[in-house]
Amino acid sequence: MSRDVDVLRRLLLELEKEQRSPPEPIFVPLDDFARTLDKSADEVGEALDLLLGLEFIDGPGAYKDAWLFRKLTRRGVQLLDAIRDTDEWSKVKDAYNVFLEP
Repeated sequence: MSRDVDVLRRLLLELEKEQRSPPEPIFVPLDDFARTLDKSADEVGEALDLLLGLEFIDGPGAYKDAWLFRKLTRRGVQLLDAIRDTDEWSKVKDAYNVFLEP
């Protein structure tokens, strides 16, 4: 999978809206997020797996054609706070893209 950092950011923003206090597992249908993000369910699932593996989100993970999500981790909240602003996000993406150039 090529990492689409915009999808990762948008997923974090969407998941933030979904989380509850106190944290409880939330059933996230992949098709719903796929439509919201204009991506396939497989792409969304892979992005969620990546966010889970990098410890930006907490949850059991994939479940049939959905995902079980519990909450953003402290690390995920810190990342989202740093990239929430679109101007700051542009700076982060520019820095990220420098590493991707041949």
